[in-house]
Amino acid sequence: HEHVKVVGSLNLVQSLLREKLFDRLDLWVHPILLGVGKKVFDGGTVPTNVTLLEPPAAGPKGTVFLRYGLADGTPATGDMSAPGRGV
Repeated sequence: HEHVKVVGSLNLVQSLLREKLFDRLDLWVHPILLGVGKKVFDGGTVPTNVTLLEPPAAGPKGTVFLRYGLADGTPATGDMSAPGRGV
């Protein structure tokens, strides 16, 4: 199928990430805290290098939509510092 949407099946999401069986990853980040539960990026998850495909979009209640694409190479971390930004 051209479009596969997964809601609630973290086992499938982790398998797709581990095997790099995706072209695009759409992530919706909701500003709620639920406490304990299953983690998307739990211990043993294989690092996957992705790149942001478009600017983040935020909804009026704080939900943020992020669209990533699979990228070559080894994942690296960065920092949030930017010129003119007080930290």
